[in-house]
Amino acid sequence: MSGIQLHPHDIIDEGMPQIIAYIHKLKDVKYVFPEVNTIFERNPYPVGKLPRNPVRDVVFGTGTMHAILPSYEASGLDQRREPTLSAERDPLMIIKEAMQDEPFEVIPWLNILNGHFEGDLLANNLVTDVYGQVIPHWLCPNAPDVIDFWEKAFVDLYRRYGFTSYMIDRIRYPDWAGEEVNPRGLLTCFCSHCQEKMARQHLDVNAIKEALQTWSMKLKEKQFDDAVSHAEQNAHIQAWISFRQESVSGFVGRLIERVRKVNDAFTIWLDLWPPAYSWMLGQDYAGLTKLSPALKHFPYHKLGGGADVQGLIGYLADTEQEQEEAFSAFKRFFHLPYDLSYKTFQEEGFPIRFVADQNNIVRAQSDPNTRIFSGIQMWNLSPSNLIEAVKAGENSAADELLYYCYGWAADELFDAIQSYREKGTN
Repeated sequence: MSGIQLHPHDIIDEGMPQIIAYIHKLKDVKYVFPEVNTIFERNPYPVGKLPRNPVRDVVFGTGTMHAILPSYEASGLDQRREPTLSAERDPLMIIKEAMQDEPFEVIPWLNILNGHFEGDLLANNLVTDVYGQVIPHWLCPNAPDVIDFWEKAFVDLYRRYGFTSYMIDRIRYPDWAGEEVNPRGLLTCFCSHCQEKMARQHLDVNAIKEALQTWSMKLKEKQFDDAVSHAEQNAHIQAWISFRQESVSGFVGRLIERVRKVNDAFTIWLDLWPPAYSWMLGQDYAGLTKLSPALKHFPYHKLGGGADVQGLIGYLADTEQEQEEAFSAFKRFFHLPYDLSYKTFQEEGFPIRFVADQNNIVRAQSDPNTRIFSGIQMWNLSPSNLIEAVKAGENSAADELLYYCYGWAADELFDAIQSYREKGTN
């Protein structure tokens, strides 16, 4: 059975009766994932308007918590509460009550390491790049106070709302996009905690920094192929990649261990990047899926697998020729075996086989007992493109589909899936 994701503004602005009616049109949805705390993202992303929202055409996430929780200010680390939140405007409680007589299971969706965090201890818990600059709004998985904060939040979410199953997202290091495109988000983390951990593991921190700075310089000088070769062949960079993967897997393992000490019924699902990019952001499928019964990743072929590929290429390259060279190097670095130009990618995205390819890689890399949800792009594409992606997901090693996302999808996309299901072609 498939799932679909909701944002708080869907619940507050549209109301659950309309949302429930639209979800029923999809026919096979069992799981509904309401976002509990937002990231800094335009809704819809990167362009478009919310088709059914009666209040706003576009919503900009501000990294706030949309659940009623006690203040953790005294503990030194907290997430800013959504200013419009109240007992009457509590999206998680609204959806819980609305779904009591519906055949859907609600699994709250939490962004863990990215958001508008605050508190006296914040500066000691942020991600730092290779040049010593802080990456705003990103918590480090090796920082000392992050798990303490999330343990309290999970316990208090359970006390108020009663949910024991959650999907956790943003369990990684920054990518190159966000509020703005900036690849230095990739060159992390070199906070004091990470550097001390590297030293304990006998990694040469200065050599890693030098190797990454050389890599960055090659990209700035538009030596794209040389930059790829440098990263692939440099032992210090490869050790740093492994360090980040171990750090994220270790963080998730410790978080799950802590919350299950409080309530052993807690079940954590994972929202990951597709395997084309996940390894570079600290996500190791083999390690992470030993910790969780289910995952969702997003092989959105029209949007480059969820990555802002065009934003990155535009940042790195100016002329058409440079952009083609940068895109060729990008495909090589991320092991994307598709014979297409950057111009074609801009017009069409990756070939549809990207969906099945990524799902099959996820299955090969994951624990055999982990259920795989293939994220299905449900915005900025035609009904025929949507059904094409659904079929590709169904004809892959994925177990289920997960539509992203409710509020961004035009009516004709719901109608297309309804027609597809009613014809019995699934």
